[in-house]
Amino acid sequence: MSAGLAGKLFTQRRFLPLFTLFQAGTFNDNALKQALIVLVTFGGMVLFSDSIPKESVVPLAALIFTLPFLILCTIAGQIADKVDRGLILKWIKRAEVMIMVIAAIGFFTESATILAFALFCMGCQSAFFSPTKNAVLPQWLEDKELITGNGLMSGFQFFFILLGQSIGGLIVLEQMTGSDFFNGPRVLATILLVLALIGWFAAERVPPAPAPRPELKVNYNPVTSIIDTLKDAWKEQPVFRPMAGIGWFYGLSTIFVTAFPYYIKTVMGYDQWVLTAILAFSTIGILVGSLLCVVLARGKEAIGLTTIGIIGVAIFTLDLYLNSQQTTRTELGGLNEFFADPQSTRFLIDVVGASLCAGLFVVPLQAMAQRRATPDNRARLMAAGAVLVNLSVNVITFGLLGFGVLREKGSFDLPPAAPFLFIVIVSALVAIYCLWRWRNPHDYQSYAGG
Repeated sequence: MSAGLAGKLFTQRRFLPLFTLFQAGTFNDNALKQALIVLVTFGGMVLFSDSIPKESVVPLAALIFTLPFLILCTIAGQIADKVDRGLILKWIKRAEVMIMVIAAIGFFTESATILAFALFCMGCQSAFFSPTKNAVLPQWLEDKELITGNGLMSGFQFFFILLGQSIGGLIVLEQMTGSDFFNGPRVLATILLVLALIGWFAAERVPPAPAPRPELKVNYNPVTSIIDTLKDAWKEQPVFRPMAGIGWFYGLSTIFVTAFPYYIKTVMGYDQWVLTAILAFSTIGILVGSLLCVVLARGKEAIGLTTIGIIGVAIFTLDLYLNSQQTTRTELGGLNEFFADPQSTRFLIDVVGASLCAGLFVVPLQAMAQRRATPDNRARLMAAGAVLVNLSVNVITFGLLGFGVLREKGSFDLPPAAPFLFIVIVSALVAIYCLWRWRNPHDYQSYAGG
């Protein structure tokens, strides 16, 4: 039933344009960020100052993108409750076209500063898109369609994240081998602009989404807006709980993505192509898990899938931790050596299994938060969820950076696989809570479709 519903949604104006513009924007966000990182790290570009160490480029690029998101997200949530959400989506995608023009100037002039400014603007754009998208889905979709819609949006989102990171990182390296007018960075600039135009084209075809609170007075103070939004979300516990779970999903994803490069190189002894392959397997796992929700949930709350998912994350990650062994290889191995190693099979099973279970965990939570939120403040509640995700990702990112610095200085002697153990511990606690909620459900009122 859900598989047929998924096919039906792709023929609907209330879903297909939103899906298209979301995935195009996801690709552009990640391709632009990865291209900037690669050009500064490997291509000789200077980001703000020569004194900035190369190892700080990744968190700095993340901060350039996430800081405006954090500042503007709750303000954007208020606007999405005040203004027609279909109109907001149109203006967001019109702005993205202009931002990609700025990025193209940065690529053609080889200016890291202009590219960083474009990335900052994309963070601002994403701040307005996130609460609007999450508020408009239950407005356009029926209650029974929410898990299917979220499964399709989230599953393919991670595919386009990986695609954007891979293409953004690989294409710009072509500038090192040639000086043609259409070198790597300029080809990427063209791709980004084309996708922005596709997103704009899709946005112009979204149906109207009338605002539930046109009389709402917007608080433009970002500090008090964030505090007030989080307070309001805390009062709505049936909505806050799944949003907190979504925050942990993005936190554990951040741990995997941040810890894997060092772990695969230092502990396993493999090169960047193996890292890319492992991230691809992980993305496929999340995609499969998300699409399984489409088939298994049948439009219901599916807290059982969430519980099974987080238990699976804990089990597979625990085996990943127990399976970690320091390589005796003196040179980095490639894909052939990786797939020829019998131990790699167990490693990949753990990675794919944990990723698949993570998809099972997060998709029902997204539908729960959207379904349970009242229509007149849904966008503001979804903005609170975006803040929780942002805080989770940034706290864990800088925590891992601090962990690496302290370990390098010899302040404590924890194994490189310690971040995986952290995932196990937190996920086990979340699993215990999910089991309790599953066995002891509390009544709540669903407002989806309102």
